[in-house]
Amino acid sequence: MSVLAYLSALPVTQGRRAGEAFRVLPWQRRFVRGAFAARVATAALSVARANGKTTLTAGVGAATLDGPLAVPRGETVIVASSFEQARIAFEHIAAFMGDKLEDKRRWRVWDTAQQARIECKQTGARVRCIGSDPRRAHGLAPTLVLADEPAQWPPSTAEAMVAALRTAAGKQPASRFVALGTRPADPAHWFARMLDGGADYAQCHAAGPDDPPFQRRTWAKANPSLAHMPDLLAAIRGEAAEARRDPAMLAAFAALRLNQGTSDTEQAMLLDAGTWAHIEGEAAREGPCIWGVDLGGSAAQSAVAGYWPQTGRLEALAAFPREPNLAERGLRDGVGRLYLDCERRGELVCLGARSVPVAAILALALERFGRPVAVVSDRWREAELRDALDAAHIPPAAVEARGQGFLDGGEDVRAFRRACLESRVTPLPSLLLRAAMAEARVAVDAAANSKLAKNAQGGRRARARDDAAAAAILAVSAGYRQAAKPMRRAPRFFVA
Repeated sequence: MSVLAYLSALPVTQGRRAGEAFRVLPWQRRFVRGAFAARVATAALSVARANGKTTLTAGVGAATLDGPLAVPRGETVIVASSFEQARIAFEHIAAFMGDKLEDKRRWRVWDTAQQARIECKQTGARVRCIGSDPRRAHGLAPTLVLADEPAQWPPSTAEAMVAALRTAAGKQPASRFVALGTRPADPAHWFARMLDGGADYAQCHAAGPDDPPFQRRTWAKANPSLAHMPDLLAAIRGEAAEARRDPAMLAAFAALRLNQGTSDTEQAMLLDAGTWAHIEGEAAREGPCIWGVDLGGSAAQSAVAGYWPQTGRLEALAAFPREPNLAERGLRDGVGRLYLDCERRGELVCLGARSVPVAAILALALERFGRPVAVVSDRWREAELRDALDAAHIPPAAVEARGQGFLDGGEDVRAFRRACLESRVTPLPSLLLRAAMAEARVAVDAAANSKLAKNAQGGRRARARDDAAAAAILAVSAGYRQAAKPMRRAPRFFVA
């Protein structure tokens, strides 16, 4: 009997198909054929969560007890991040074996708080489930190692554990090492290296970095069981809706449901580079324009962002004082020729000698973006901004000052992220904005509110220049808030 025939004869033990025969899906057939082909010693499978990977692992484990993979005195070791996690696979195997285990003359079962083992007394074939503790791997001599979710193993012991397992497997001729799980966030992780050519056979189901995260065709790339599991489709749809509403959940969705090899917890980045690159493009300057203004001192940039809510167009300009020159500033700030390149593209200018005149950068913004219907800034230097608007003859319909703490700042960051994820923002391709977004970090409080970080908060570089990002947040969040308000008449900004 082949491995596939054995798996197909197993009973489904839970869920809506309980009692039916195990249906080996096409992607599972492909992996079993590849991983258990002749002369294959190492194999790797990466697939998003809840696609039936654990069930497949347990089915293979059962096949080593009384199926075609059984070897006299052969030991199969299933390793998970913890013993409790490994017990899940053990319980699946016990359920697959069913009433057979009641025959005490043939089977010995250890099912305690410290051990999870099944052994055939007649052949000596056994399955042992353990956590990823290297101390538990000493003395093992497995013919098959099934490493479950290696990306979740504790980083401090993961390398030592895999080294111990591979050394142990090397004691037996024709032994196999098979790893299965979601892709690690670290490309240097041993499982990532297996997927990238380090294994004799590797199979990876994952969405690409540029794939739109909320489309079913993207989900199908990482979830090959999607067409066969209606409950999985319903779960992904629900989580996608939550991730669209709350960007803080996007990290987990990308890591676990799209299998993109990213961290499943939100990082301190304002917005990841892949999302920004995906939304960049061209949009018309139509409808009213909102300005976001971030004024800096002699060391920092001053920046103005223009946002057209009707089309989503977003662009920005920034200014430094002339002293020191841009080449010297680039060296001081650790960005090399970045400022010179931004100047060459017309996105960065030099105004004033030792500080940027506010009226001058506003006049340049008027020339670039046209007259605004609203100007939004932080409360710092608000009076100076109002005087400069008057001096530049730019009377907007409203001037709104926003705090930079977790109340206003947190609301602005949430609105900005949502607008970007909901395709309400189309940034003009801009080196200035790309660099600012790469530098922008958020600080997170105990209630998970995120505001734009200052100084070294959130891992931000002390000399980071994210002023254009700050201006973009103010402009976009203002437009997003106004669009979200149910109004019968044309929206108006509150005049401070």
